[in-house]
Amino acid sequence: MPSIHDILTEAVALHNGGQTERAAVLYRDVLTVEPAQPQALHLLGLQMRRAGRELQGAALMARSLRLAPMLAPALFNQGRALQDLGRLDEATAHFRRKLELDPDCGVTLIRLGSEALARGQLLDAGRLLRRAAVLDAGGEFASRLRRSLERVATARELARDAADPSLPPGLVVRGPFRDNSGYAHKVRRFVRHLVDAGMRVRLVDLNHDDVDNLPDDQIDPVLSTLDRPVRAKAVLSFTTPLLVEAVPGLKTINYTVFEALDIPPLWAAHSRRHDHVVVATDSSRRAWLQAGHPADRVHICPEGVEPLEPGRVKPAAILDGTGRRLADYRVRILNVSDLNSRKNLEGLLRVWLRTTRAEDDAALLLKAGKGGGASGSIRDLLVRLTAETGRTLGEAAPLFLIEGKLSDTDMMSLHAAATHYWSMSHGEGWDLPMAQAGAMGLTLLAPDHSAYRAYLNSRVAHLIPSHVTPALDGYRGREWWTPDEGEAARLLRAVIDDPDGTRRTARDHLLEHFGWRSAARRLLGLLRDLEAL
Repeated sequence: MPSIHDILTEAVALHNGGQTERAAVLYRDVLTVEPAQPQALHLLGLQMRRAGRELQGAALMARSLRLAPMLAPALFNQGRALQDLGRLDEATAHFRRKLELDPDCGVTLIRLGSEALARGQLLDAGRLLRRAAVLDAGGEFASRLRRSLERVATARELARDAADPSLPPGLVVRGPFRDNSGYAHKVRRFVRHLVDAGMRVRLVDLNHDDVDNLPDDQIDPVLSTLDRPVRAKAVLSFTTPLLVEAVPGLKTINYTVFEALDIPPLWAAHSRRHDHVVVATDSSRRAWLQAGHPADRVHICPEGVEPLEPGRVKPAAILDGTGRRLADYRVRILNVSDLNSRKNLEGLLRVWLRTTRAEDDAALLLKAGKGGGASGSIRDLLVRLTAETGRTLGEAAPLFLIEGKLSDTDMMSLHAAATHYWSMSHGEGWDLPMAQAGAMGLTLLAPDHSAYRAYLNSRVAHLIPSHVTPALDGYRGREWWTPDEGEAARLLRAVIDDPDGTRRTARDHLLEHFGWRSAARRLLGLLRDLEAL
């Protein structure tokens, strides 16, 4: 009969080989015989945590550490679990104990250094991150550490500038602005209009990762000039709460969004450290309040749309692999989505396959992902959906797929090539492509939930009834919304069969209330109210 040691060794091998369920069975076998076996408790807790059972996993790892306080791997993994549960001080204590046992553990140094940087403890951050950089010279974390140390140096510079009476007053804005993400777009638009309104801005790039940036000639040249020092009272970041880093002596304000009903504990814990949180819609504000964030420290400032006159943007000339032209179809429905479960491309394509016919005078224009590689994912999804629906892509109205990195101008050309915009998303913090489509006069088909309710109503758009459901993947443990596919199919059929009779426009409504110039002025007013200027 195998010993406890043999069973545990086999379980660890299965765990490391990715067979976590079989490993969990063996961990439980060990604990049945020896309930106080620390390593089995730790590894079963780790497996449960990775399966989404955070509280149970953390409880098991806590038991293992009570039995074996010096079990270094358990200290690190319990620190990560406590972070995810929003217990940041306890997590830091675990990482410090781990570092005492293993002073040359680079990943622990990075965790502690990043935590110090987030708190604005720049001396500690620099010391810890430099130690990690020496240990990992030329290793897998070298680029990440170099960028972290650059941010430490920049934070010191911003703090010095804030105390220099010879410098002109201004605002520090920190966020991505060179890539084609949603956060980068809002930074570009807000900052440009803040500058146009007379605000002196120092723009600091958020440089956590090596990303595939837009070419310089596709970025407003004004932004490259905003590197001069200012005497600021606050740093306004545009990012998720986890990536905000405080600067000593300056207020910390973060502009962010969330797409489900409430934010995770880790977001809530980081947000409570910040002086103020600014969100785009009441839906996001309620997500923060639901997590216990103080009501007087979370504020609403909607994002914006570009006021483009009809005909000003040239429609993109789009052909499919058979030479068919998108422009030849009367109804041209656009969707722009990342390749993630929240965007619910599965639901959108399922409705398209079930509802449309090859003879329809309609086509779906899908811009999927921010870079290349979307076609393989969409092809795999369609294979699964054709089996599920019993309908092939050839039996449905055509699909035009666009992938790759597009500039802001190219994205506008996609919008100009369409007549309708349709989303089946499970939740949005804003949905810039939908809002911009409405501003350009496209007929909108939008789920009736989250951010859509902030700028759309049934008078200016077609709203799809939605209901609350458990969220998936990165939103696991939260709840989001699921649009009614039956109602979406009915609506899709109606707009294809009678595009004139179902025509609705949100253009005037959006341009009157949600232009970027107005958005920037609202943000300026809010910053003054918060004594950040």
